[in-house]
Amino acid sequence: MKLRAAVGALLLAFGASGVAAQQPFTLTVGGYGSATFFDGDTGISDMPGWGAGGYLGLYLLPNLAIEGDWSNVWTSLAEGDEDVTYRPARVRLVWAIPASDNFYPLIGAGYTLGEYREALDVKEDVIEGMVGFKAYLSDRWAFRTDVAADWTNNGTREFGIDNHLEWTIRAGLSVDIGRGRFIDDDGDGVENRIDECPGTPLGVSVNAVGCRVDSDGDGVFDEDDACANTPRGVRVDASGCRVDSDGDGVFDEDDNCANTPSGVAVDSNGCPVDSDNDGVADYQDDCLNTPAGERVDASGCRIRTDSDNDGIFDDQDRCPNTGAGVQVDGVGCPILFENEATELILEGVTFRTSSSELTANSETILDRVAESLVGNPDIRVRVEGHTDSTGPEDFNMTLSQARAESVVAYLQSRGVPARQLEAVGVGPADPIAPNNTPEGRARNRRVELQRIGN
Repeated sequence: MKLRAAVGALLLAFGASGVAAQQPFTLTVGGYGSATFFDGDTGISDMPGWGAGGYLGLYLLPNLAIEGDWSNVWTSLAEGDEDVTYRPARVRLVWAIPASDNFYPLIGAGYTLGEYREALDVKEDVIEGMVGFKAYLSDRWAFRTDVAADWTNNGTREFGIDNHLEWTIRAGLSVDIGRGRFIDDDGDGVENRIDECPGTPLGVSVNAVGCRVDSDGDGVFDEDDACANTPRGVRVDASGCRVDSDGDGVFDEDDNCANTPSGVAVDSNGCPVDSDNDGVADYQDDCLNTPAGERVDASGCRIRTDSDNDGIFDDQDRCPNTGAGVQVDGVGCPILFENEATELILEGVTFRTSSSELTANSETILDRVAESLVGNPDIRVRVEGHTDSTGPEDFNMTLSQARAESVVAYLQSRGVPARQLEAVGVGPADPIAPNNTPEGRARNRRVELQRIGN
């Protein structure tokens, strides 16, 4: 498994992820026909020189090979039409880029010993660069074609020039010998030739021969086994885990209450927990912290009355007449400031135009505020009056102060002590919306409560 992981890492490093890759120590043998175009300054014909050759390659790393190449190219001098034979002997590195399982663009570079014979007697050192592609016709046979550029400035004195460049187009067939390409059709990391379980689902763990693994021998493959280290011989379910019929976390053999409803908290014996020992299991107990010895009903709650049905017993309810549906705090009073908030806009609290006189609709809202403050005498609030920017600022400041005081006076009339209240006129100084639209100005004309301490 470690060897396969190492090979996989090399395949990733050389761009072979997800497609077939040539394996190290694979031999590749090929033959080709060629057409070479010589630099006209050498005095060689500008007609293509036709040739043939072959090469032998050895893959050193996945998709990286070293190749030796020999060929003959037949051409002639431009003047006199004397025959010339060009015999390049090449050694190069070639990287086969795996674009798909059967198509590999090629990039190569190396050294060529170029030799001209017959009408010429020249040897020169040449640098070769090449690009091309290799298209597999079967697992081992491939069509290959490339274009090579040979450049030299060594030995060119024989031609009377500083340097020259030749181009060669090659095309032919090749065959892989030995390990060949790493072909893994089901993508499990085991090549086809040793894979005893072809078609394994993608992503599952397999052993050295490509078959799915069941490490703990419980009959459930590892990728489906949620309990991979189950003791041998223990009965398991479809996920490879010991059987817990009622899903309470206690295996059946240890469960004294085998039919506990799903999701119910249980003790070490698999029986429902009764935290306050009132005889009602927690999952049925609506009052989990009932004091010891209290008489409870079927839902685990003390048998007491809650006249306004707000969840607070009458003997603890400071606001015993809370309306239906109103959210209340721990003492049964309407909640003003939710989630640790310190400010509250009194939506619906409005006044007569350019006046501090409250409208009738405002009283319902302020009655609820008063009820909450009376029930929570430790809460102090600042009543802030706000206006829009219409009209003189002095007028708006005076009006906002008068409106804040009007709200304070109403709350006091409903029993809120003066020590809990403070009135401040802000005027247009703290808008919450643009003042250039009717809607924005309407939002800015508001009354806010600011909690200022206990």
